[in-house]
Amino acid sequence: MTETSSLNDWLQTKHNQWKTPDSVIHDYVRRATGSAITQSSRVVLGQDNEVYDVTTTDHHQIIVRISRKANHRFATERWALNAARLAGVPTPRVLLVEQAEYDEANIMFCIEEKVPGRPLDVLLKEARTSNVNKAINQIGEILGRLHSVNIGGFGYLQANAKGQQTSFAEIMLMANEREAELYEAAAHWHIPTQKITTSLEILDTHRELYKFTSPVLVHGDFGPQHIFVEGDHISGIIDMQDCSGNHPIIDFVNWDAYYCELVPTSKLMASYGNQEIFMGNYKPLFRLVLLREALIMLMVNAAHQNPHGVSGFIAEMERALKYFANAR
Repeated sequence: MTETSSLNDWLQTKHNQWKTPDSVIHDYVRRATGSAITQSSRVVLGQDNEVYDVTTTDHHQIIVRISRKANHRFATERWALNAARLAGVPTPRVLLVEQAEYDEANIMFCIEEKVPGRPLDVLLKEARTSNVNKAINQIGEILGRLHSVNIGGFGYLQANAKGQQTSFAEIMLMANEREAELYEAAAHWHIPTQKITTSLEILDTHRELYKFTSPVLVHGDFGPQHIFVEGDHISGIIDMQDCSGNHPIIDFVNWDAYYCELVPTSKLMASYGNQEIFMGNYKPLFRLVLLREALIMLMVNAAHQNPHGVSGFIAEMERALKYFANAR
């Protein structure tokens, strides 16, 4: 079984555990749009939410997302989507964020407009066309607009639209603060202890590179599956639940770690407005953020008992370690 089919099976099993009654979904769609559902289909994507693609009687096309997590972050995401739109980023309008209660279960609804077009990753897998290439050349420009939104504080945005950490160093040294958990995750994934020790030492000894004091709005999961294309242009950027106040390099590292085989990271850099961020200490900081991402994700996947993608995280860690070994 391939990694992709295995992941799809894992996601299907996870989504099968979630089933909100149709009557409840119909009620909240009517609250959001003032009309009834005429068509609804389940969307099995992502690990956090029950999702439906819905059309209503007055031809509203909407996406219904339902969370059972205490830290659903829907309200914060709505703020981020609105702020990004004001900066010139095409984002969906959120029509409703509201908690529902039924059968003693608390769930949170987020109902938003469906953006036009199709996801970039789907288009790329089908066949790359000249129109898609034109849209690809716009990605960096769109990302630059997103990063033009200034944020108070670092880390995941809170209800007040500010980050909960006071410095970029706190973000970069998060794995060091969770050392015991990290070693436990490494043992779970059969990673040699010395590699974890070396990784933490590298993150700690480069503190001088973490003196960044101007946090901006960062998507947090910026990838082709969240970029919609219609014709030859980007028509929507979706899913900002992982938004944060952070260094813009975070979104570039995320892309390079997971999606550079679909679209080279250099394509994003070429059309990005502020070329100054790629100068100076960009290269070592890029590897440090990559290393930090790999360590955090090893812990996250161990906590969720999710083996999918772990080999990639280990490869990221190895890539960063090799860079610093060669730099000595």
